This record gives sequence, C-alpha cells and structure tokens, in this order.
Amino acid sequence: MKRPRREFKPPAAYRRRDPIREPYDRVLVVCEGRETEPNYFNALRSAYNLSSANVKACPSDFGNDPVSVVAFAERELDQNPDYTRAYCVFDRDGHANYADAIARLANSPHSRIGRLFVANSVPCFEIWLLLHYRFSTAPIVPAGGFSAADVTIRELRTHFPNYEKNRRDIFSVTCDKIEIAVAHAARLMRDNATSGADNPATRVHELVDYLRGLRRNPNG
Repeated sequence: MKRPRREFKPPAAYRRRDPIREPYDRVLVVCEGRETEPNYFNALRSAYNLSSANVKACPSDFGNDPVSVVAFAERELDQNPDYTRAYCVFDRDGHANYADAIARLANSPHSRIGRLFVANSVPCFEIWLLLHYRFSTAPIVPAGGFSAADVTIRELRTHFPNYEKNRRDIFSVTCDKIEIAVAHAARLMRDNATSGADNPATRVHELVDYLRGLRRNPNG
C-alpha cells in the first residue's frame, strides 16, 4: 500500500518561532552579574509562564559596576520606548560607586515617570537567597580575611550546602520558600526604615513580587 506523500514545507516553516508578546508589561532586568542573577530571573520567568518577549534579564553591556548597570538600563529605556519598566540589580559589596548609582537612579528622568527601579542588595544578592531560610538584622561585615559577600555566601551554604554562583538551578532549589523570603525581606525593609540601618538590606523582593503579579495584573 502506497504511503501518502508528505506535504512539502519550506525551510521557513521549521524555523524557531519568535516568542509571542503578551498583553502585560514589558520588563527589562539589568544585572550586575553575568550569570547568577540573569539565570535566577530567567528561571523565575519560566516558572511563572511569562513570555520572554515581555521579560528579559541580562547583564549590562557597559560593565558590572553599579553606575554602569544604571547607565545601560537608561540607554535601553531611551532606545526602546515599549519597555514599561527596567530594574537595576546590583550589590554594594566592593563597589566604590554604589552611592553614585543610587543617586543617579533617584535623579533619572525615567525614575521620575515610574520606568526605572532598583533591586539592590547589601552586601550582595545572596542576602536575598539567605532570607529564604532565616531572618536577621545583624550587619554582615568582612571577617577573617573574607569580604562581606564571602561571609554571606558562607552563611547561605549552611542552608544550601552546594550553593555556587552561576548555578542555573538556584531558583528551582529555593522557590518553595519564596513566600518566606518575600515576607522576611519586607520585614527587613520596615526594620531598616525604623532604625536607619542599611546592612543587611535588599529590594529584590519588590522585583520578584512585581514579576509574579504580571499575569494576574496585566497593567503592572
């Protein structure tokens, strides 16, 4: 018995289709790190079924210091008016221009119209991960020849023993505790506002909550 002839499809039919733009905010997340933070936010995007046409997490093309992260985000907003928001993800630890970046953000025209935001951490991004496991307001400082970031990572490994920067599964390992982390980070922010402290601190939970709500609140 003769098999039916397959319908010919041109090569273009097999090309990978571009992601579809969905009817919610288009967001850019510019990260200090080249892998750790982009991996985390891209995994979050997938976990919450957000389109990669709407949510993009990437490192800064201008450099990995805080001012360069902000400058790159501003450039992208200037050149891409369809971005609803951009977030700058960077740490204080070891950066001489951290305060300059915070000031630049505060004075940016994009911030004034609600398009540019910060998701900074003190001393480092790992404080956000540590808040998945425990709450503390104790300052994290260099000790024993280790930087404050090293101290944070060492503490994180008491809960997440195999933690390494640049892992692709950081979000999947910690996501079952994300509600705890958001609550801890919000509490830490309130405590810092009362005490005037800023170590430790993070605003990553604000970005995480915003991204998680995009499909529920299409207008941001």
